[in-house]
Amino acid sequence: MARTKLQFYFLATGFVFLALFSGLVLRTLTHEDDRPTRETSNFLVRTSWTVFKVSSMVTTLFLAAICFHISSIRASKYHTLPSILLFYIMNQMLRLFSGSVLRKFDASAKDPRRAQEEFLISRMQRDANTAYGKRHRFSNIKSLEDLRNSHPLTSYDHYEEYIQRMADGEKNVLICEDMVRFGITSGTTGKGKLIPIPKSRNSTQVNPIQILWQAAIRRKYGIPSPLQKDIILYVNPKPTKTPGGDVVGPMHLYTDDMKFIITQMVSVPWEATSISTEHEAHYLTLLFGLRDPDIGRWMGPFSSQIHKAMSKVENHWEQFVHDIKTGTVDKDLMISTEVREACEKALLPEPERAEELRREFEKGFNGIMRRVWPHLKYIFGINTADFTQKLEEKYAKGVPIVAPAYSSTEGDYGINLWYDEDKYALLPSLCIYEFIPVKNIDEADPKTLLLDEVKKGETYEMFVSPLCGFYRYRFGDVIKVVDFYYNLPVIKFMYRSGQLLNLRAEKVTELSVDEAVQHMVNSITETKITNWISAENTLLSGMSEG
Repeated sequence: MARTKLQFYFLATGFVFLALFSGLVLRTLTHEDDRPTRETSNFLVRTSWTVFKVSSMVTTLFLAAICFHISSIRASKYHTLPSILLFYIMNQMLRLFSGSVLRKFDASAKDPRRAQEEFLISRMQRDANTAYGKRHRFSNIKSLEDLRNSHPLTSYDHYEEYIQRMADGEKNVLICEDMVRFGITSGTTGKGKLIPIPKSRNSTQVNPIQILWQAAIRRKYGIPSPLQKDIILYVNPKPTKTPGGDVVGPMHLYTDDMKFIITQMVSVPWEATSISTEHEAHYLTLLFGLRDPDIGRWMGPFSSQIHKAMSKVENHWEQFVHDIKTGTVDKDLMISTEVREACEKALLPEPERAEELRREFEKGFNGIMRRVWPHLKYIFGINTADFTQKLEEKYAKGVPIVAPAYSSTEGDYGINLWYDEDKYALLPSLCIYEFIPVKNIDEADPKTLLLDEVKKGETYEMFVSPLCGFYRYRFGDVIKVVDFYYNLPVIKFMYRSGQLLNLRAEKVTELSVDEAVQHMVNSITETKITNWISAENTLLSGMSEG
């Protein structure tokens, strides 16, 4: 493994600290530093001097060990001194806390009903004095049974009036804590919805989901070196503001206070994160990512986006090679002068890397991600329409593709502790869960089941009470209980209730249709389907049933 220039600096610094340590030890052994204490019999002075000497030796040895470790692990040559220190410290802190977080999670998994009751009480205490809490008498709700008996099942319409009041700037409406911003849903089952995002959702103390999935993925695949960089696909969604001044944007949103961390994680200049067109934004992300052979992680967040990005590399690889070789940016990209100048300033000519990429591209694109990024640990990509399988079959052969968490704009619901398949252990300390068997979904007032009342192998529509201030909320996800982690249900996402296809008066899930299409195609020799779409056939609208 070749060291970067900064790593040689850390290597030299490590030897300096080691020399200081050796000097301190030598002076201690020869008692040369004991003169100040020989003239006094004061116990406190002598003890303080001894503690100072020992702590100095321990500190210099500790700093030497850190410098040697940083100099010995794989690193991107595009790191700066601040980014190396930041990510090394962050990584070590995550590892330090991961053990205690996993132990707490396991404790909640062994008694999920108790964890749910405790989470409910904390929510009632937080929101009892809000307008919504007073109307629904949160101060009288002391148990999950109380919530189930006194609070109605809800949909987004139930909260629209309160959301509007919050958007207008009113405080203590739904939640009694400060917000990060309003999230906006993607509109999978209708138009986008405004969702309050409380600060507690971004707090690792309240919401340890990042530490949980990092710890889980370390156990399965290991993690990249803290000095490797990431490729993160991002298109600026052009956030707006509410009348009350709160920012509105999707969950994946870069804000100005994230500039330092984001620019250390990735190689693309900050100016490029302002681009709102997908082609230009992804082109620059890929360009700066391709020049770095030591990339550690790819992040989508959806596998379909990653597949599309790699298709772009396949279709435009000669332009990427040219830009890396010359240190320029494709002149046909529709980007501002400011963005172009910032990118070309950071993009120095690298003819050797360009030639290396050319050789790999000319071999074809099967397994290309492992070949151009040989130290890539995993790809973060939530599966959509079987694009994970398509990635595995072509571009990402040999690279694990993981979906660490089961989340939505409204909240975080599950953590993938296994990564062999898309299944998730629920998070009883972050969300209250209720379930309705799918056969009862269309009932006017269906009875819900709690976390400890569901059965393995059964399929349910899931209702949630997450941190955002929604209670017993119907967001449309249908899940199947596939296992238990201790006493905690492990679920698999099946489909969204709004994604049912009405085929001749028969409601069919997207998954069922996909399986039927794939089965039909597989029965035809030498035929391969790339994708499919469904549409109503109006020619059949006048035909009688049967």
